Amino acid sequence: MNKRGFTLIEVLIVVIILGILATLAIPQFTNMVKRARVSEAWSALGAVRTSQAVYWMEHETYADDIDDLDVDDVIGDFTVSIDSGGADFVARAVGADDAADIVAMINNDGEKGYTLEFSVDGDPALS
Repeated sequence: MNKRGFTLIEVLIVVIILGILATLAIPQFTNMVKRARVSEAWSALGAVRTSQAVYWMEHETYADDIDDLDVDDVIGDFTVSIDSGGADFVARAVGADDAADIVAMINNDGEKGYTLEFSVDGDPALS
């Protein structure tokens, strides 16, 4: 009688190889998701920057309240706010839900930046 099948050793080797591949792939996937979320935030801020340019053309100053612009204060998973000093502004997108650890910024010169904040067991965020 000739039975065909896999031995326990063969199955264990396949499971170990899959485990090793998963430990290598998951951190890379997480980094790609974070980069995509930051791009989403910058896209939201790009809309704010464009609206600020239109506001500048009409008023010769930047808006200091998001309600003065033709954009929503919540775009996707990000809440958008503006700090304006008349001739300069900084727009911030603060993430919520899946993007809760992302804060992205853009200023009137188009300079971009972001921070990723991590918290441990409800402790204050560490940057």
